Amino acid sequence: MKAVEIVKGVYWAGAIDWNIRDYHGYTLPGTTYNAYLIVGDKIALIDSAYPGFDSQIIERVSSIVDPKKIDYLIANHIEKDHSGTLPALTKMLPGVPIYCTENAVKGFSKHYDTAGWNFKVVTSGDTLSLGKGKTLAFLEAPLLHWPDSMFTYLAEEKILFPNDAFGQHIATSQRFDDEIGKEESLKQAQKFYGNLIIPLAPRVLKKLDEVGKLGLEIKIVAPSHGIIWRSYAGDIIGSYVNWSRGVSKNKATIVYDTMHGSTDAMAKAFAEGLMEEGIEVKVCLLKDGKAEGTHRSNIVPEVLDSKAILVGSPTLQNQMYPTVADFMSYLKGLEPGKLGRKKIGFAFGSHGGHGGTIKLITDDLKAAGIEVVNDGIEVYYKPDRKEIERCTELGRELGRKIKSM
Repeated sequence: MKAVEIVKGVYWAGAIDWNIRDYHGYTLPGTTYNAYLIVGDKIALIDSAYPGFDSQIIERVSSIVDPKKIDYLIANHIEKDHSGTLPALTKMLPGVPIYCTENAVKGFSKHYDTAGWNFKVVTSGDTLSLGKGKTLAFLEAPLLHWPDSMFTYLAEEKILFPNDAFGQHIATSQRFDDEIGKEESLKQAQKFYGNLIIPLAPRVLKKLDEVGKLGLEIKIVAPSHGIIWRSYAGDIIGSYVNWSRGVSKNKATIVYDTMHGSTDAMAKAFAEGLMEEGIEVKVCLLKDGKAEGTHRSNIVPEVLDSKAILVGSPTLQNQMYPTVADFMSYLKGLEPGKLGRKKIGFAFGSHGGHGGTIKLITDDLKAAGIEVVNDGIEVYYKPDRKEIERCTELGRELGRKIKSM
């Protein structure tokens, strides 16, 4: 296994996890655990990998230098997918200084036996010179996304190592954004942001503003998962700003499940009305949550850049259909409606008894920060022609509202 040169003296020395398919309730086609080797007069390794990937990290480092010559370990984040190799490294490098935040020291002691670990606590503005024109600067980033998180910046090469920020869960043989293409890179980053970063949006904007005030020019962004941004660094930073401000398209996402086809017919009628008004529409059936595009983690990126979300469900035992309830629970945790610009939505459904599911959906939409624009529509058994026409008209009305936002 070989390391990959990013610039002279800076290498990707991470691990590729080809087989992982679920993490944090998020479906993924594999991922990478990115570690970075910096070689000056002194040698530093930034971040590591999930437990069990020790050999990949050590072998890639070995392709450049003897791993026993590493002088410093930099731990941007304590979560195991970025620190799981530390026990093996500290065993190989007894007494090696580990640069991290004070919160990281506390966290590591809960995850590992840290007896004998040589922690060096850093705060924003602290630096570490490696010689040969390589200086690391540290920037605390609490709750992006854990309390211990920090960024590391290689000043001379203008490379930002932001750990989870700007990452993507993707396993490829390519290491750089221009190798898989701008469109695919941003698509994967949008999914990562939508499922993990939305609740942190205010902190993202604050941290990027702080980076700007410090005058830190960024040429390359080297996150802890996925590809490295060397050609489109400005694009991913700009996308994070827009996503965090709630910038979205004239688009509506319709999310629903159906028992006997009634909510399906309603969903398609809403879609027709929206399309008649020139609105981009994404229709997401939750029937098979493991199928491509239908899992909640694949739907959230669609919601992220939509101005409206419509959620439909049959009533089952006076409750939402289980797949819809699962999605709404996930959406409430992310709170996409609390980004910088409002999102609108409403509920629809069908029932064969007392009904009431649209009230449950409406309450959850509000809890997710989404402005509910009407009381929704619920039909008894199967929608008739007039009810389908009403759904289509509601779609048109919503389309006109979207265009006025």
